[in-house]
Amino acid sequence: MVLGFSVARVLFIWATVFICQVDVITDTFVTASIVPIRLEREALLNTGWWNNSREKASNHSDHCKWAGIVCNLNGSIIRISLSGVNGIRGKLDQFNFSCFPNLESFRIWYSNISGNIPSEIGALSKLQILDLSHNNLTGTIPSKLGNLNNLVELYLSRSNLNGPIPSTLGHLTRLSILDLSSNSLVGPIPFTLGHLTQLTTLKLFSNQINGCIPLDFGNLRHLKEVDLSGNKLNGPIASTIGDLTNLNSLDLSSKQLSGPLPQEIGYLENLVYLSLNVNNLTGPIPSTLGRLTSLSDLDLSHNSLFGPIPPTLSHLTRLTTLKLFSNQINGSIPLGIGNLENLERVDMSSNKLEGPIPLTIGDLTNLIYLDLSLNQLSGPIPSTFGHLTLLKFLNLNSNKLNGSIPSELMNCFSLQSLILSNNSLTGRIPSEIRNLSYLHELDLSLNFISGMTPPQHFKQKHSIRDRL
Repeated sequence: MVLGFSVARVLFIWATVFICQVDVITDTFVTASIVPIRLEREALLNTGWWNNSREKASNHSDHCKWAGIVCNLNGSIIRISLSGVNGIRGKLDQFNFSCFPNLESFRIWYSNISGNIPSEIGALSKLQILDLSHNNLTGTIPSKLGNLNNLVELYLSRSNLNGPIPSTLGHLTRLSILDLSSNSLVGPIPFTLGHLTQLTTLKLFSNQINGCIPLDFGNLRHLKEVDLSGNKLNGPIASTIGDLTNLNSLDLSSKQLSGPLPQEIGYLENLVYLSLNVNNLTGPIPSTLGRLTSLSDLDLSHNSLFGPIPPTLSHLTRLTTLKLFSNQINGSIPLGIGNLENLERVDMSSNKLEGPIPLTIGDLTNLIYLDLSLNQLSGPIPSTFGHLTLLKFLNLNSNKLNGSIPSELMNCFSLQSLILSNNSLTGRIPSEIRNLSYLHELDLSLNFISGMTPPQHFKQKHSIRDRL
């Protein structure tokens, strides 16, 4: 009797697999009438993913009530959504995709699912959302994903995938979100991605992708967010970047991009975040950047940019972060910097800036971090620095500053780090320095300053660096 039951069980499972594979063999649409609802339930059970709640997930219970399952009115599964919270584990190829002809959303993320992405996933003709991010997958992205003509969102980030990006992804013309970030993908970005004209989000960061950014990207005019950072892309930034006028965020940092910044980047008037740091970009900063009046964060650091800071940057009145450090920028700091009243962080260190520090910096009353070190700035430290009452970090190291330390600077009650070393400052240390109760880093070395800091004030501040 037991043997007979086991044989029957094996035959039933074999029949399930056979019927489910009909659509793979014929490549035709499979309706719920061909694949009975009970076979969908059986296919779920065969994964073993619901073993932790077996009392709910059984062959005799309503699978539409299982964790992460949503069915249509006919009882056929249309959505599967499971995360690490559900405690699932196993291999992705345990899931028989061909048994779920009506599946619209498949989300297995932040889980312990391993193995390859099976090519059979390309048979899900109704699939709109596929999320396999944050798993322990292996292997490559199957080219069959290009068959998912209704796909709108594709998330494969942090899943240990390798190999090239399939050119067939260019067939997914309804795709709005593509996230392949934080894998080990190699090779160039396929030019076919330029066919994804409905794309709003493109994330390919933290891979090993090389080659140039395709010119066809100028076709993706619905793009709002692009992050290609942390790859091995090279070559110039094409002028077609200016066609992406809906962009809110553009990150091309930590690459090997070269050549000048195209003037056309000034056409991206909806841009809020722009990061091009750690590249090999050369030439001047385009004055057209002054058109980006929605910009909040601008990072051009660690390049080989030269020439002056364009005065047009004073038009960026929404800017909160400005990073220009580690370039070859020369000339003076524009007086118009005082217009940028929302600035919180400014770093122009390691350049060739010269001339006086403009008094208008004192108008930046929201400033928290200011680093102008390793330049050729001259003249006195402006007394208007005393207006910067929120300032926590000030570094003017290695310039040609002279005169005394203004007593007004001691009004910066929030200061934690004050670094004025390697200048030509003279006079005595203002006695008001005792008012800086949060100060834990003080470096006045390599100047011509006399006097001592009050020891009773700093005796508990073991990290203080008071070097005269």
